[in-house]
Amino acid sequence: MKVNWKIAENESPILYSNRAEWTGFVIRHWRVLAGEMVEQTFSAHDVKVALAGSVVTQTHTASGAWRTSREEAGSVCLTPAGQPIKAAWETEIECLSITFSPTFVAQTALEQNFSDPLELVETHGRRDPLIQHIALGLLTEASAKEPMGRMYAESLAQTLILHLLKNYSTNKFVQEKSIGGLSGYKLKRAKEFINEHLEEDLTLGQVAEAVGFSQFHFNRAFRRSTGLTPQQYLVQQRINRAKELLTKGDLPLVEVGICAGFKNQSHFTTLFRKFTALTPKAFRQIKHP
Repeated sequence: MKVNWKIAENESPILYSNRAEWTGFVIRHWRVLAGEMVEQTFSAHDVKVALAGSVVTQTHTASGAWRTSREEAGSVCLTPAGQPIKAAWETEIECLSITFSPTFVAQTALEQNFSDPLELVETHGRRDPLIQHIALGLLTEASAKEPMGRMYAESLAQTLILHLLKNYSTNKFVQEKSIGGLSGYKLKRAKEFINEHLEEDLTLGQVAEAVGFSQFHFNRAFRRSTGLTPQQYLVQQRINRAKELLTKGDLPLVEVGICAGFKNQSHFTTLFRKFTALTPKAFRQIKHP
């Protein structure tokens, strides 16, 4: 992204910058000083949430004229891939950006039986509490010392994409497919796969592939069959494994957490207490007084 900064010599324009990437999408969070982004196009669909400050954006209309919009804190901007855009801001701003691979979005649209071809609608200055909520959830996950894991972030992204398809595209449902639950065999296989890989940072795609489903269909079918999302089931099974290890063995608590798939001791203790109202140490003491 090319920006002409309005700063003093030897002054850094970037006050803060953070980035996290998952399969098919990237989240960026930044706070910068005054500047001007020259006209350019991007290869990904971009969803921006303004967190602080004010930005003036300009985009081309179908007739070739420029359309000017002002983005204030709390507003949402959707720029489809290939859409020329330029922007300027006179004071410090803070923004959150989620960019989606067009292939990733198109695949979700295909799986959900939306009409073809996919066309997202350029949007500026709109208030959308759901987009803001999901974006902030992804930001929290990206910056957390104890993240929930890839499966959690992917579930949030899928919810956001479906919301964009339903509310920010010209595409319509050709006919909404009825998503049933998993068959007995596929549900058994999905649970086995998750339990066999509890120590790994599993993705929705890995589990879905194991049972021959797309990510989106698997997510919905699993929830319909179990009443839980795959992420919820994963955490539940990690807690169950930790209970088993704490009850039957004498492994150090750190090793129990690692064997159950938790990223570190703090993450293990936090989630274990959330589900059992006890710390791992207290749970072991009750089982082995």
